[in-house]
Amino acid sequence: MPGWETALWVVFAVVMTAVVAFSIGAVGYMRRENRLYGAEQKLWDTLARTGQPADGVLRGLRMHPGNMTRGGSRGQTVCAVVLEVDYADAAGTSRSASIPTFIEEALLPRFQEPHKIVHLRYDPRNAASVAIDRERTPLELARAS
Repeated sequence: MPGWETALWVVFAVVMTAVVAFSIGAVGYMRRENRLYGAEQKLWDTLARTGQPADGVLRGLRMHPGNMTRGGSRGQTVCAVVLEVDYADAAGTSRSASIPTFIEEALLPRFQEPHKIVHLRYDPRNAASVAIDRERTPLELARAS
């Protein structure tokens, strides 16, 4: 085999190794980000039964830096956002929370209104454990049957 052909195969091997390593890293990053923003849904599932209700005031909404979206539970597009919320617990103590979650694309303008009231559920033993009350403040639109 000529030297140039060996060099070509070495370059090909290096490039393909880099492509595979980058792909594995990208998939790992996407999974981690999806898990971070999806954790609020799992917390809501628990707090819907055991959590205390609270009304919060939305201070701000930040989109995911990479504008991450995915398919929602009903086939629509949901966007990864962080909601900055102020609320008071049952004792009247003022609290702040940053809630990473997914919101349906069509509902985003509702969450960009200044000082919007959002309904929350929090853990009475850990008031920092907060989720959006999806029964009173939906994050996805109901679909027609």
